[in-house]
Amino acid sequence: MARPTIYPKRITLPLTAEMLAAADAALVDGEDRVSLIRTAIEAELKRRQRAKPKA
Repeated sequence: MARPTIYPKRITLPLTAEMLAAADAALVDGEDRVSLIRTAIEAELKRRQRAKPKA
């Protein structure tokens, strides 16, 4: 039985070597690069949502 797909969409994200090196340097034990990127995106989306003026 197949596991349900948590992240059904895939994207190609062009990054510079410097950005990848900085991301790799920021990893905590056991964390992979994709998890770091997802966490960073989620944090930025929350920050932007809080910064939106209330209508």
